[in-house]
Amino acid sequence: MSRRERRERERAEAAARGEAHPPGAHPPAADSSPAGPSEPGIASAGSAGSGAPAAGGPSAAPPGAPAGGASGRPMIRRAARTEPAVPGYPRTAPEAHGSGPGVHGRGAQGFPPQGQPPTAGLPTQQMQVQPGAAQQWPPHAAPAQQTAAQHEHASAAAGGARRTRRERGKPEREPLGPVRATVRTFGELCITAGLVLILFVVWQLWWTDIAANRDNEVLADQLVTEWRDNPANELPDDPDTPVVGEPVAENTAFGIMYVPRFGEDYYRTIAEGVSMEPVLNRMGLGRYPTSAMPGEVGNFSMAGHRVTYGKPLNQIHQLRPGDEIVVQTAEGFYTYTFRNFEIVLPDATDVLSAVPTMPEYKGKDRIMTLTACNPMFSARERYIAYAELSDWQPAAEGAPDSIKDFPAYDRVGGDA
Repeated sequence: MSRRERRERERAEAAARGEAHPPGAHPPAADSSPAGPSEPGIASAGSAGSGAPAAGGPSAAPPGAPAGGASGRPMIRRAARTEPAVPGYPRTAPEAHGSGPGVHGRGAQGFPPQGQPPTAGLPTQQMQVQPGAAQQWPPHAAPAQQTAAQHEHASAAAGGARRTRRERGKPEREPLGPVRATVRTFGELCITAGLVLILFVVWQLWWTDIAANRDNEVLADQLVTEWRDNPANELPDDPDTPVVGEPVAENTAFGIMYVPRFGEDYYRTIAEGVSMEPVLNRMGLGRYPTSAMPGEVGNFSMAGHRVTYGKPLNQIHQLRPGDEIVVQTAEGFYTYTFRNFEIVLPDATDVLSAVPTMPEYKGKDRIMTLTACNPMFSARERYIAYAELSDWQPAAEGAPDSIKDFPAYDRVGGDA
């Protein structure tokens, strides 16, 4: 049967036993019928009409008495349900639209414990029930609003307590003494100096190579462009005798060097002079002004960096006897063959003589000398590499077979 039919049936049985009466009926006498326990949270109609509690009401039932009527039939207790309280929003319980059991005396928190009067903990005016009227759920909105206010107050108090504990737990900064202040300042200066040194090393070892390589590429393109329109690109009267070019002004580029041992992409420009700026730091290799020109009898001497600024002679220690070194100028291509090397002190300038280490002799050989710092990242010694002219060909004949297929030679413009 439905819920309403069950309620009507229970109400009829209760009326037959004299436990409850329909609204408007007079309650029975106190001793006319046995008092049966009623469901907690249910007030009798007689108490609503006359103001006196019924003989069989909850107040007359002894604590611990079994729930049920005179026949011992158990009453089904409805499960307590807690509704979320929303301040200012009236809610109506499902039972408020009827007058059956379970309507009167139920608070916002569900049924009271067994054996406790249904009116315990609630004001008397909230328990007055008008027969046939829908009851607001909960009986009064103030408890819900008061609960929300108490919750907000408790949250604010907890937040304040946490802030107080956090502020109390923070240690106070002690003033620095002169010794500690000096040590701290010195430490900060050391850290700053370390960062500056790191940036300097990055610039010296990395960025200078990028800038020098870019300048070297631009300078090589300019040289090849000038040589392309050079009227000297003609065969000489004696093909076996190298044509020697005239010296150029200082800080002016006049040639390009290729070294197959250093890789197919290797090439460096050659300029007049050995000054740091702009020759060695930006233009590549520099020719000693007192030395011979490429292909000339004597000692064609050049200097270059071994590290930083493009490091043109970084791999000078990898040269082996028989390796070719090709120098390109406006007159043609000069091929030198590596012979030997030695390590000397910086003041040993006799290695630049026409006959190295023998300045008193004029000599008749065509020699090339390369000088670089030794060891790596140091200038306390000089690494000297010697080579001797083994071949040459005019610019009109093109590059020798040792470099004509190299990407480096194609990159700088190929045949001039």
